[in-house]
Amino acid sequence: MKRSLFIYGALIFFSGLAVGALGHRLYATSGVAATAMPPRPDDWRRQFIQEMVTRVHLQPQQVTALHVVLDESKTLFDQVRDKYKPEMKAIYDSQVDKVRQLLTAEQRPLYETLRLEREARRKAAEKSPR
Repeated sequence: MKRSLFIYGALIFFSGLAVGALGHRLYATSGVAATAMPPRPDDWRRQFIQEMVTRVHLQPQQVTALHVVLDESKTLFDQVRDKYKPEMKAIYDSQVDKVRQLLTAEQRPLYETLRLEREARRKAAEKSPR
């Protein structure tokens, strides 16, 4: 009887020890940080060209031609971006005006403060180095 009581006590003790260790492992480990920034365009380009040279075995004249293709594509992307930015700003301004119309006179200053803070955070994020 004493022996079975001792076995049950030890079993409960070691079960608690295992559960505690597992719980500590689950809660004490650091989580995944989603702070990875996408590569800058220059870094992406350099990596892409390097991969093309090493994996596709481009010849030197093909590398030169690839640079031309990437330059042309960048110019076209920039042109499209320049076209759509004013349209996107117009949509945003319309949204802000519609939200202002929904708000009471007491809410509008609070909304303006919130909007300006968000705009400042967005600009700071754009300027921060990657």
